[in-house]
Amino acid sequence: MEIYEKIFARMDELNISQLELSRRTGIATSTICDWKKKRINPQSDKIVSICEALEISLVDLLCDEKLSVERRLLRYYELLSAQYENKNNLSGNSNRNISIITDEENNRIVLINDKKFKGLSKKDWAEVEEYLKQYVGNYYEIACCAEKVFIDTDFPDEYANSESRLALKGPRRVAKANAAQAIPELIQIAVPTKPNWEENKEKKHFKDAKNGWYRYNIRFGIPVYSNAGDLERYNIFTAKMLVRHDEDGKKYLYDLTTIKKETSGPLES
Repeated sequence: MEIYEKIFARMDELNISQLELSRRTGIATSTICDWKKKRINPQSDKIVSICEALEISLVDLLCDEKLSVERRLLRYYELLSAQYENKNNLSGNSNRNISIITDEENNRIVLINDKKFKGLSKKDWAEVEEYLKQYVGNYYEIACCAEKVFIDTDFPDEYANSESRLALKGPRRVAKANAAQAIPELIQIAVPTKPNWEENKEKKHFKDAKNGWYRYNIRFGIPVYSNAGDLERYNIFTAKMLVRHDEDGKKYLYDLTTIKKETSGPLES
């Protein structure tokens, strides 16, 4: 019996719906549905949370007649270790002070708890561009749809020097500069816009966006300090995450655009 079959069999035993499993694990219901519809097993990083939600051991879930328990567990351990290492690499500076919260409407916001960049001078943006290079060659997964978004060499330059960035003024410019610290988390919380996809119409992106462009909504908070240096509140910003779909079939982060400060009251600390 395949892993996905065991998951749905166990769900039947416990009378747990896909919606309830999603609530317990944080895995999107569309992803859970795909396991059954497409007859595929969940990714290794989701196995532990599934076991906890379904009150089943790793051995019981992963063991079958065709593959020994030891080999199956070893394979998943290798995958989990690789993903853990990759996420650590993506995080870059271990001193980053980033957190993710949920608002009253169950929408997630990335809080950037340190203002590392002033974002007002050309020198500031050279530092932002250099900082972003730590992400190149890695990827993060959008939690709601399990889509992998890769970071390529074009991203730091586009993020720091695009026309949309140059047009930013004041708080919005500072917000984008400091959002560079939270690229992994911003990808994680991204939500597809409606419509989500747009055909590429620019000749210069004939190859790197051959399969079009994808847009996602993101929200993040930037701290506001008093004259005495005390944290007073967070200003919340919305933005669009622009992703290009390359001719190689992978999706690459291209830029954060349309940065706006929310008109609602700021998040209190």
